[in-house]
Amino acid sequence: MSGDQGRRTLIVTGATSGMGRAIALRAARAGWATIATVRDPERARALEFDAKEQRLELDIRYLDITDHPAVTEVVEAVGRDYGHIDAVVSQAGGIFALGTAEQIPMAGFRATMENNFFGNLAVIRAVLPHLRASRGRLITTTSANGAIAAPYNDAYAASKFALEGVMEGVAPLLARFGVKATILEPGPIATDVMAPRRRERLIAPVPVPDDPYVDPWVFLERVIAHTGAVQPAEDVARQVLELLDAEAPPLRAQTSPWTTEFVTPKLADADGSRAFTALEDYLRLGD
Repeated sequence: MSGDQGRRTLIVTGATSGMGRAIALRAARAGWATIATVRDPERARALEFDAKEQRLELDIRYLDITDHPAVTEVVEAVGRDYGHIDAVVSQAGGIFALGTAEQIPMAGFRATMENNFFGNLAVIRAVLPHLRASRGRLITTTSANGAIAAPYNDAYAASKFALEGVMEGVAPLLARFGVKATILEPGPIATDVMAPRRRERLIAPVPVPDDPYVDPWVFLERVIAHTGAVQPAEDVARQVLELLDAEAPPLRAQTSPWTTEFVTPKLADADGSRAFTALEDYLRLGD
């Protein structure tokens, strides 16, 4: 890898499919030395095939972010192989249980938190020393539901709220070391998140007396169909590359006008600038 040490180095987690895959391929096309981590070896072969078809250099490595020691090992190996890590897009995760707090079993909440929160937290913890050294960039994908919750998606929203809390807290402190951090909040994206195989892996809801709720999966399908604002993953990938190159990236970035409109009533600070300034003032109280 020594020949890549003069190029900017980017790690993209969750690159097997969807946004992660689109981001990794676009970054490689833009000249980044791109390390794409994947959890599904079989689907990783499809990513490798696509990269070769497009004549792109892509360093594909296996990683399950719920294996926290493995996260550290992969990040350290990338640091050794390339000499530096300039940017990280931490976006692995997904929907692992659907329903209300009454319907989702505790195992569903734990699985969702382990994948969406603790897994991404492990990535953040592992990469920060490298990003401080390079004065690099950190983008962590949450969701519109990281800013405002959604009925029938309680576990997912809780995990994304938690991840936003970490990012919001650490971002102004990282800025003191030259690291620019952004929370990416996508709305509905045209990926395979609603594919039947995804439904099959969901942790089943528990029975509720009188069965007062609609089917959570059917509800989510209807919501996605009726937003009229489903984005291609490639559009998000373009925005991510722009954020990586931006001189002053925002604390928060939504990926579509629909998403900004959806979260603004809750945030009233859609790009996070007021929160960032308030937290900088808070930091100075401890100086």
